Amino acid sequence: MNAQIYPVACPICGESQNTLPGVFDPHSEPFGPVTCMVCNYQFSKSDYLTGLATKAIAYAALKGPEEK
Repeated sequence: MNAQIYPVACPICGESQNTLPGVFDPHSEPFGPVTCMVCNYQFSKSDYLTGLATKAIAYAALKGPEEK
């Protein structure tokens, strides 16, 4: 598996606290289960992959302190 796994925002409550099965690949079939720890929403594969792509873009844009 080459995919980075990030905490994905829940489309219902907005929290990024996910429960994932032990060996998780977001592209495998059958998908999941991925559940929100806050509201117990069960992510669909589409929900999760969309959120994962959004989070990957946000993380890629983060910059640490510049060296002097």
